[in-house]
Amino acid sequence: MTVRHSLLKIVPLCSQKRIPWDEEQRNGGGGMRRCIALLAALLLCLAGTAAGGEISIGDKGQDVKEIKLRLQELRYLGNGSVTKEFNEKTENAVREFQKRNGLPETGEVDQETREKLFSDEAVPVPYPTMKPLATPGPLPEPDWPDRDAQGFLTGEGEYVWENDEDGLWVYLSRTLQITITGREDPSVPLEWFETEIRTRDREFFYTVQTDPERPGKKYRYPYDIARDAGCALAFSDDFFATRMSNKETVGIIIRDGQIISRSTNAVSGHKLPNLDMMAFYPDGTMSVYECGEYTADELLEKGATDVFSFGPVLLRDGKINEKVYSYYRSVEPRQALGMIEPGHYLLISVQGRNRNSKGTILQQVAEMMKDRGVQQALNLDGGNTMALIFRGRMLNKLAVYKKKGFVRTVTSLIGIGHTQNPPE
Repeated sequence: MTVRHSLLKIVPLCSQKRIPWDEEQRNGGGGMRRCIALLAALLLCLAGTAAGGEISIGDKGQDVKEIKLRLQELRYLGNGSVTKEFNEKTENAVREFQKRNGLPETGEVDQETREKLFSDEAVPVPYPTMKPLATPGPLPEPDWPDRDAQGFLTGEGEYVWENDEDGLWVYLSRTLQITITGREDPSVPLEWFETEIRTRDREFFYTVQTDPERPGKKYRYPYDIARDAGCALAFSDDFFATRMSNKETVGIIIRDGQIISRSTNAVSGHKLPNLDMMAFYPDGTMSVYECGEYTADELLEKGATDVFSFGPVLLRDGKINEKVYSYYRSVEPRQALGMIEPGHYLLISVQGRNRNSKGTILQQVAEMMKDRGVQQALNLDGGNTMALIFRGRMLNKLAVYKKKGFVRTVTSLIGIGHTQNPPE
């Protein structure tokens, strides 16, 4: 690559006002820092590397620091402060970079290594994945009614099959399929539910509020809310009420086409919740966005009927949000909603804070959803807020917090389907 070619490649990149989300994720998230590093690399080429100079052990200076920052961005060097000295650790990182990128493994930064290091084609160190969870054993076969080729009920009414002992719950209608599978891995220990949902003929999720005239004000137990509303399936959402009552930044909240809150964070940070969003659209599409990506009014203009703010985004267009590899590492009860495609959804509900299930980190949830083909997914409120309710009955065990087992009262839920005879 000539100096002129490098300049032509760098200038358009640095003149962009905003790096798109997917490109930002692909490049490790350090857009502005990377732009500066690219310019530094160009200056170094002008200063002598283009003439054949190499950087190796013992060299010092700002050029060394820029190389180390780029190696850190690509995960060849660990996080932490970066010095201006090229030491043995730097050499080992360069060798590993050269190995993964098909270059001679000299440990020295020559012109070829430098150009590859600061290019869009530089191969990073892959993130470590979680240990695979236990493979589930065979499940019992429900006494299926007449179903069509797509698995929906052919007749009117509903079909319900519940097997608490083996951990399988099924609901069918002409427009809705719900299959909840209880799973466990005693070696962690971990217990969770995988809820697969299929819909057609405009059957879709809806919101249930305890008091639509005063959103976020009237608290009730989630199973009472779901039972009174007749939800076939219901689960906890973003619990915006607690942020509202604590006078915190609430996030963009839209329910049934009405804006409840417009306030949100300017950028998607590392705090939980960071107020990233999931929007529901009338055609069954779910889209996820960073917290400051759109305003509430813009989302309404795009056609969103409901918007939930909690976060972070776990998957977008099938790619895991790289923030979950570095942040959100606490082990907690978790709940996340995802879309495989319009009409096909997955809800992961991880139990925690009890003897049989300690909970998990968000990386685990993101990988579970990706493995099952989820394209868009958002982390919802977990902890003692997490509730999974099938026909008015909460399936998850109570989480223990401060030596007390309980589920929080809430002011709203996400529901789908309507059951004819919810149990007492």
